[in-house]
Amino acid sequence: MSVSLGISALIFLGIAVRQWLPPMVRIWHIMLAGAIVLLMLGEITPLAAFHAVDWQLIFYLFAVFSIASSLYDTGLSQDIADMLLKRSQSGMVLLWFIVASAICAAVLTNDAAAVIGVPIAIILSRAFRWKLTVVLVALCAAVTVGSMVSPVGNPQNILVVNAANFQNMLATFIVWALVPGVICLVAVFFRFHRLVKKNGSDESALVSQEVETQAEAVEVSRRQWPAMVSALLLVGIITGDSLGRTYFHLGPLPFGWVGLVSCLPIYLAGDERLRVFKEVDWATLIFFVAMFIVTGSLYQSGSLQYLLGSLQNELADLTVTALVSFWASQLFSNVPVVELYLKLLDGGETGTFMMLSTISTVAGNLFIISAASNVIVVQQAEKFGATPFTFWQFCWWMLPITVFCVVVSYGWIYGLTVLGVG
Repeated sequence: MSVSLGISALIFLGIAVRQWLPPMVRIWHIMLAGAIVLLMLGEITPLAAFHAVDWQLIFYLFAVFSIASSLYDTGLSQDIADMLLKRSQSGMVLLWFIVASAICAAVLTNDAAAVIGVPIAIILSRAFRWKLTVVLVALCAAVTVGSMVSPVGNPQNILVVNAANFQNMLATFIVWALVPGVICLVAVFFRFHRLVKKNGSDESALVSQEVETQAEAVEVSRRQWPAMVSALLLVGIITGDSLGRTYFHLGPLPFGWVGLVSCLPIYLAGDERLRVFKEVDWATLIFFVAMFIVTGSLYQSGSLQYLLGSLQNELADLTVTALVSFWASQLFSNVPVVELYLKLLDGGETGTFMMLSTISTVAGNLFIISAASNVIVVQQAEKFGATPFTFWQFCWWMLPITVFCVVVSYGWIYGLTVLGVG
């Protein structure tokens, strides 16, 4: 076993047992420590580490985190919570919370939706006396499933779109991912509606007044239009990019620059630009940079190629794509897995790319480390003083959803491929 593979396994183990580590140890600390150890041992050079990081993706995430933070400062999370609280039936409130989180993920990425959704989860949990850990896991499931239906719903979809160069990325995701996404979202609601009812009587797990106060304590920005303009600009540019590829045969726009241009109104015209900059989820950005370094070292060591063996020549096969992307995501997280898979993949049809996109996305529903949005929910909950879910709680509650979503997504994409779609 190579040193890089061993360090990767230790990172996974560290995150799995984090609940027994000192409270000040965060998930991003563990990933960063792993990257530093690999650099110190010479498993990857500083220059190679720099090139291993997908900076376009980092820039895009910085932009959507800026937009999400600015939208939060407009009181968006509180407004959504207030609208949901007007409904008296708790089941409908949970349904609309899941739907709203999924839509936000499809538009602003699952990572940004996680930032906006955590304070809403805290407010609703206290109002309806729900167990917060269950609602936070429901948020993770909703933003993951919601993100699978959009080409910009999550970082791995962005990587796939850039590699596949779809003629019309919006139409492609509607055809290949919308139906399984909707079916999975319905399953998420029924699963967590049952869990909320089952765990609601645990008084010790209810949200405290102090945590709710922190979640509601928003210094509302006086000038709110820059955040709205940035969000609309992001959606508009991405839509225009898709239409430009389809009707004018234009090349794809770099997603990093799309994001940076979109957030310019916030930093040029916003009255809280410094606060927005400080509130960007820097911990998650550091987590991503460190994660790319770890997986870059792993790719450079040849460990993945050795483990794949003869399967490396069959990576375009739908079943192989589904199996490798699902299981590899459990150890290395879905974003770096997709990037490594695309490096090893020699060509591929639309079905192959969409299988990689959807299965790696729903794979994020099994372990905390499987998707960065799960890590963000944990970090945001801790930021508000709440106790998040443990590694094993997450796994146990998510297992049925993960199996169901994998089966549905695989069946839909395999069926479309057999029918000759795409």
